[in-house]
Amino acid sequence: MIINLGEETLRSGEKLKIVCVNAPESEFSDQIRPFLGHKGPNYSGHVVSALAGKCDDLETRFYIGLIDGEMMANIMTCEAKGAGILGHVHTREDQRRKGICAHVMRHQMNDFKARDGKILLLGTGYKSTAYNIYESFGFKDWTPHLPGLMRYESPDYAQFVREYFTADSAVPKKAMWKHWPLAAFLSSVPSDVYLRSIHFNVWGVGLLEGPYCRFQFENREDSAAAVLESKSGYVTAVATRIPDSRWQGKVDLLDIFSHQSVTAKQISALLESLEVPDKPVQCYADPRDISKIEALEMSGFKKAAVLPDQFCESGKWHDALLFAKPAG
Repeated sequence: MIINLGEETLRSGEKLKIVCVNAPESEFSDQIRPFLGHKGPNYSGHVVSALAGKCDDLETRFYIGLIDGEMMANIMTCEAKGAGILGHVHTREDQRRKGICAHVMRHQMNDFKARDGKILLLGTGYKSTAYNIYESFGFKDWTPHLPGLMRYESPDYAQFVREYFTADSAVPKKAMWKHWPLAAFLSSVPSDVYLRSIHFNVWGVGLLEGPYCRFQFENREDSAAAVLESKSGYVTAVATRIPDSRWQGKVDLLDIFSHQSVTAKQISALLESLEVPDKPVQCYADPRDISKIEALEMSGFKKAAVLPDQFCESGKWHDALLFAKPAG
């Protein structure tokens, strides 16, 4: 679907038409694909799949600026249930310094707000030109601060968070493209647990824009991923099982991170939904992650080791726990 958002006059006097291409869509696909061809294979794979309608219920929107029908700029959002990731911000090199990006960004943000969007996440160079542009549209640094990670929160964001993580029955579901922005939102919410995800590299908070996209694009047959999905469709926990290359694939690495409201029983149900191969499985845990530890023990894992001073948080070193489950 293509939505005309408006027309702007550039500093050069040229007319810039701004449209939203809501994937799947074929009319502009021949322009969008090469325009974003500089992106890596994971991101390019998502773009191609989204335009072809192969990303299940993920909402992928391309906000593009056109001059005489030719694409000059792009901003992409991937959204679900009010949460989104903003990325692929790119203006053609010979069209820069005309104010094109600011015009497209303004229409994109107005559209996001009009659709009652709650949270947008992005990563950029800290204090860069792009950072300053995002800041002018209401994006701010994350808490805790990680240079370059920014977020836009709607005026009713606090209420959204309360409703999102309200105790609710949740069931395990296979991880899909539609869970991408929801898993990213979950990983961006501050936690008392610092060692959250070895696989996705989440320490305290993290942006899953790249890691989750890569996992979904690779779609390895020897791996598995599942989420806890509430009745409202929100994601409150993520679990993955992948072959651990450090052990020549003979041992699997189990990884789980969840919101603090999720119970051990719910996490255990999530683990049971993953296909467990007939080989050893290992999982690392922060000693403060009580629900995760209880769930591992409920699922037949045993504490195999205490790894002293394994990771550093705010200048203080902490132990990590290693849980293991034998084959069979």
